[in-house]
Amino acid sequence: MSSALVERLAEWRLPGGDPLLVVHGPAVDDVFVGHDLVVRSFQEVLWEYLAAEGFKRIVFSSVRDPVYFRDPASRASSRRQQERPRARSGLMGSGFSGPMGNRVVVNQSGGDAAAAPAPAPADLGMPPPPRMALTDEHGLLMLDHLMRQSQVRTAVVLTHAEESLRYTEAGRTMAHMVADWLEHAAAEGNLCVFVFRHDSLDQVRDFLRDLRRVPRLETYVDDLARRPGAAGAVVGFPEEHELGRLVQVARLRDGLRVGDWPGLGAAAQAMASRQARARDWRAWLRQLTASGAPFSGAELRARGLVAGALSDGRSAWDRLAEMPGLASVKSHLEAKRWRLAAEAGLREAGRGGAGEVESLHLVFTGNPGTGKTTVARLVGEMYRELGLLRRGHVVEVLPVDLVAGYVGQSAQQTNRKIDEALDGVLFIDEAYGLTERTDDFGKQVIDTLLARMENERHRLVVIAAGYPEQMERFVTANPGLTSRFRTTIHFPDYAADELLAILLARLGDAGLRWTDEFAAEVAKAVTGLSDAKQPRFGNARAMRDLADDVKTAWAGRIRGDVTQPLTPADIPERYRFFLPSPLPVATDLFAELDGMVGLAAVRQSLQALADRTQLRRRRGLDRLVPPSMLFLGSPGTGKTTVARTVGQLLRSLGLLRRGHVVEVTRQDLVAGYVGQTATRTLEVIERAMDGVLFIDEAYSLVRGGENDFGREAIDTLTAEMERHRDRLTVIAAGYPAPMEAFLAGNVGLRSRFTERVVFPDLREDELLEVLRRLAAAERYTLGPDVERRALAWLGAQRATRPAEFGNARVVKSLFAKMEARLAGRLAAQPPEPGALVAFDSTDVPDARG
Repeated sequence: MSSALVERLAEWRLPGGDPLLVVHGPAVDDVFVGHDLVVRSFQEVLWEYLAAEGFKRIVFSSVRDPVYFRDPASRASSRRQQERPRARSGLMGSGFSGPMGNRVVVNQSGGDAAAAPAPAPADLGMPPPPRMALTDEHGLLMLDHLMRQSQVRTAVVLTHAEESLRYTEAGRTMAHMVADWLEHAAAEGNLCVFVFRHDSLDQVRDFLRDLRRVPRLETYVDDLARRPGAAGAVVGFPEEHELGRLVQVARLRDGLRVGDWPGLGAAAQAMASRQARARDWRAWLRQLTASGAPFSGAELRARGLVAGALSDGRSAWDRLAEMPGLASVKSHLEAKRWRLAAEAGLREAGRGGAGEVESLHLVFTGNPGTGKTTVARLVGEMYRELGLLRRGHVVEVLPVDLVAGYVGQSAQQTNRKIDEALDGVLFIDEAYGLTERTDDFGKQVIDTLLARMENERHRLVVIAAGYPEQMERFVTANPGLTSRFRTTIHFPDYAADELLAILLARLGDAGLRWTDEFAAEVAKAVTGLSDAKQPRFGNARAMRDLADDVKTAWAGRIRGDVTQPLTPADIPERYRFFLPSPLPVATDLFAELDGMVGLAAVRQSLQALADRTQLRRRRGLDRLVPPSMLFLGSPGTGKTTVARTVGQLLRSLGLLRRGHVVEVTRQDLVAGYVGQTATRTLEVIERAMDGVLFIDEAYSLVRGGENDFGREAIDTLTAEMERHRDRLTVIAAGYPAPMEAFLAGNVGLRSRFTERVVFPDLREDELLEVLRRLAAAERYTLGPDVERRALAWLGAQRATRPAEFGNARVVKSLFAKMEARLAGRLAAQPPEPGALVAFDSTDVPDARG
């Protein structure tokens, strides 16, 4: 291989039988560093490549110079081929003319068959190659003539294809030439190279579609883009070996000092993981040289030029080992490491050809903040260290980055991202979003991804990540996904001590110090937060948010005196309820219940629960599981009010973390279609987690019979009550008799409710006490006659509909009627002193009416 050739051209494959080669990529305008440490332009490297492929004549063309050469042998052979076939007549054949019409210039120096091209001029200050002054039309005709000649194997290079195709004055001639070449008019073995400045083949296709000047080329590129394993030539970013040579060039030519020789290879690897041209790296290295700073991975990282170069040269495996937690992840990747190493060893020994190659693609499952993205970046480096990927960089995308809004665009966007990820890792977070779409755009992405995973299996690794349940559906949604993603690694939630380590490390990185008291208190808060975590808890992200909130609180307290350490006062208020509650005082816990009318029996039941909880806490025993309760009684007996109090009571007892109450009825749980009820019920339960779910009139969930969707809500509720028994209290309320039907709705439901609290109907004196409290709250007075008349009215209401009597609700209704009658009475006559606050017996409705 020529010392001028570079690794970036190693994957090029000439088209078999086609006379066209489409070159494109993000680094077409780059410089290249050969094994001889000479920096060359792309045209020079392309000349070397074509010469190495056996082309004896290499012709270049641009808008400014329709025909020019980079070596004298190609120029000489081009003249001879124009002269020799027409030497006898001195004229060109019919239909072809050159810069001198149909005259042929005779080569006076003679010469035989074309020799191999002489070496191309390198980027060493030599003058540019000579040009020929031709019009567009004449230049294209000359290129066409050379492409049709079979005596000398010829390559024609359009160095700026976009400009040549768009601005040539001989557009029609160009279109006919390309069409003729593809119809086998070009001599066998000859090649026309179109060099495009677009990053991907899809972008080249879009350019040609918009141009609408060379339809046959447009069709060819469109077919090429759809062809599995398409022949083509992509000019990508430099790899580590070329960048290592570039560092040596900077050292020898520009005086760059190397400060870390042992770490030079690791630094070059980190440079290669960044998608940057060698031209850009050469400029950055010159800046580094001018500053006097020595070259090292640490210096590159300090300047923001690389993300992975570390001053101590730690490998990706070392960094994975130092991450907190993730024991199962580390074990899985370590096993895969040695499996891959063993396969490589068997292949080197000539014993590994028969077995199936281990799949490199991975599925990562887990909640947010569990390290999936960080580990994906390390996997790229690990595969590079194992020699499985050349660069190991990671391109991170979401489904929205791959899906477009029009037919065909999703495939194009997906191909562009895959092109960016070649020789590295494509990391698709929330990948399940591709298979959960109801349109065809997600399917287009999947189909494109599967095809490229197969065609680029030696250059592309795909890691798909998301929540466990959704990712299981993602992998099984398409047989192609199942066959390609054979390894799933689950990232568990961090334990409380691991979360604390993450938090303190983040605070330390921010330059903060703290007292022992702060460390002890924040550890309790983190433990409480971990115990109370929701199903999609943010893990490390939650610790990042906590650290930011702590720093904000600290900054507000210290008012610029940064010498002060963090103290417990800097723990934000919204995190304080995760701290353990103090031992409750019974009088504080039940003060609100004591103020309610007719709840002595209810208070007694809850008092027994509080006493038992306190006893276990004093003995240091495990805390009780928060009980789920049945509240049985008629309307207006205080069930809803007591449920709200129970939430705070259980929180004070340390049985619930939050103690909030979510109040629902049937319509909040039941939907109109199969499957929707379970989803709606789960959403309600998630809102109630670490608190109380209060279901009023729970018996209504079974009122529709066996086929009612309420049964689905009951089944979901029963399962979730067991699953979250230490984090959720469910209170189901209703009339005693119908609630028996509710409990029969699922065989396991009755056992889930460990406490049964009966709310008796209010006695007459209790009803009267409720009325007195309502009047006192509004600063009204009740006389004896008013009270007697009110009791008579309430008794009549109960006697009329005893099963539906609403107790305190009826009293509230009576009070509203009394206030309305008082207002009407006073409106008809001037009020006497004190009349505005005193009810009269006439304000009470007649019990017989």
